[in-house]
Amino acid sequence: MSKKFLMAASALVLASFVSAGVAEARDGLYLSVKGGRTNPNMNSKKDSFYDKAVIDFDDVWFVSGAFGYRWRYFRAELEYTYRDDYSERVAGALPGTMREASLEAKSYMVNGYIDLMPNYIISPYISGGLGYTDLTMTTRATGGNPRNWDENNFTWSLGGGLSIRLNKCLNLDFGYRYLDMGSIDEADVNAHEYYAGLRYTF
Repeated sequence: MSKKFLMAASALVLASFVSAGVAEARDGLYLSVKGGRTNPNMNSKKDSFYDKAVIDFDDVWFVSGAFGYRWRYFRAELEYTYRDDYSERVAGALPGTMREASLEAKSYMVNGYIDLMPNYIISPYISGGLGYTDLTMTTRATGGNPRNWDENNFTWSLGGGLSIRLNKCLNLDFGYRYLDMGSIDEADVNAHEYYAGLRYTF
């Protein structure tokens, strides 16, 4: 009896979960905030500060805010992202010397999303974005003066995730995205970002 009851209860929960699509998700203007971890990399080229090295920075945090519009399966938004400063130390050209670098990256993006199951409680989505990133890097060798670079680079992103509908207006988003942020000091900069966020549709 208990086994049949558990099976029936599970079926009822599953049915109610799936039938959540009966109430359509709200279309319209929305605001969203996200935060998470970003793992940047510098794939350096000849004559760059890192001298052909591939540098995998430690993870740092980021936050973003966006204003957008949702219509059925599609979303479009304008997003600003602030990232904590990246820093790294590498061995210098001479024994016993070190080189240090700090990197700032702030992005301004136009993002698009496709919600694959927008009227269900849980909907997977795919995303892409175009924009630019303000990259600022400061380097210093042992005993030397700092050198500075500042670049505004074309940036693109691809990603995906899951959106959980808490009610008709509020969604909880979890996702991943890859960003190509151009180059600085002849070194290509990219990042892997993992985030969670809230989105409110008016």
